[in-house]
Amino acid sequence: MPNSDWKLVNTGKKESYELEHWLKKKEYSTSEDNFNKLTKTIETKVKKGYSEKILEWSELDTALENHPNWFSDLAPMVHKK
Repeated sequence: MPNSDWKLVNTGKKESYELEHWLKKKEYSTSEDNFNKLTKTIETKVKKGYSEKILEWSELDTALENHPNWFSDLAPMVHKK
């Protein structure tokens, strides 16, 4: 049975809004620099270099929970007062 598209992480620029939403939800800056760092982390750490691997959002959340050091170079969201 195929996966629902809404469950899958898209790392392409065309779907950048999806990763930006994830960054915002996790209280990281949605800057282009963070987007680039996150996509690199996904490809090298989470997918372990297997670019063809299909990744679900729950797997990305689990990676953040289990390996926060992989995401330590992401800038936090700046809260305005």
